[in-house]
Amino acid sequence: MTSRQERRQNKSKNSSNYVQKNWMLMVGVAIVITAIATITFVTLSPNDSNETIDSSTLVSGGSLIGDPDAPVTLVEFGDFQ
Repeated sequence: MTSRQERRQNKSKNSSNYVQKNWMLMVGVAIVITAIATITFVTLSPNDSNETIDSSTLVSGGSLIGDPDAPVTLVEFGDFQ
């Protein structure tokens, strides 16, 4: 009877090891996929735009704040009606 119990214990140990290995494999694959997706997203994201906007496109009477020769200009249009 002892050999039967030993076989059952070995079988349960083997199955738990199998489940643990599968779980670790799934986690590893998920990490690799996440890393590849992150690298792809960062690589394919649009580059900085050096697009210039003509000041004549600004609405007359609009407010301008800051240095007109600043390296970055933010233009915001809003309709709050």
